[in-house]
Amino acid sequence: MPTRPVTPAPAAAPIISGLQYQSPTESRGYRPAGTSDWLLVATLAGLGYVRAAEQLTVLNPGDLLLIRPDTAQEYGHLHDDGRWVNIWTHFRPRPEWLGWLDWPALAPGVMLLAAGDAMPAIEVELRRMVEIANGATRLRLPAAMNSLERALLLADGVNPNQSDARLDPRIRRAVERIGERLAEPQAIANLARSVGLSRSRFTVLFTQQLGLAPQDYIEAERLSRAAQMLRSSSWPVSVIAAQCGFASPYYFTTRFHRRFGLAPLAFRRQGN
Repeated sequence: MPTRPVTPAPAAAPIISGLQYQSPTESRGYRPAGTSDWLLVATLAGLGYVRAAEQLTVLNPGDLLLIRPDTAQEYGHLHDDGRWVNIWTHFRPRPEWLGWLDWPALAPGVMLLAAGDAMPAIEVELRRMVEIANGATRLRLPAAMNSLERALLLADGVNPNQSDARLDPRIRRAVERIGERLAEPQAIANLARSVGLSRSRFTVLFTQQLGLAPQDYIEAERLSRAAQMLRSSSWPVSVIAAQCGFASPYYFTTRFHRRFGLAPLAFRRQGN
């Protein structure tokens, strides 16, 4: 039976990742209370394990393990010989990703997806993510998030839970429009009109597919972008607020504190 060293939870950040070549005695993750962010572990070679619902499940090459926030974590190297090679990432998903993170469940909050033929392309994106996220400057963090996004989209293509739950093309266009014009006012009626839907139909469909009402999604996306900018730049809070669509720095600070539990400058200091 694997031992159970308690692994400290990583500091909250948009993305923290690494590539590991683990021997049997290294880095068994055991966090009974989980973490405040999502965890993705991709097995590249060797064998790992995850314990969920009192059952031990083997992690084979090509397996993607996904654990929701605040969910107990126990995973690690399976055998007493050889190495387990994996890429791990702790991340805070962009709001539009939430519809992609419903994978086959081993237990509540613990999911496992066999990537199959999609794994080589997923591995390319994950390796790029690690390289960028651990680069010399935090200005690269948004690019690391983009690589993770592409990996999750590739995984979405082989996810059996998503066969009937793809984003409606009109909602996808709206999401793209929001991301491209985040600093601009985002009237829901105009968004609906731009994709050929009435406001009421657009609101219902958007909420069904993304789990957030359009206005809540827009604010969540703005705050997530602001968090990345706080960690990856030295711009003043007022400039970041404006770049993320908040006309009032005071209102931005209030909403940011409500989302992350810290004022913007405190959030920035925590990541340094």
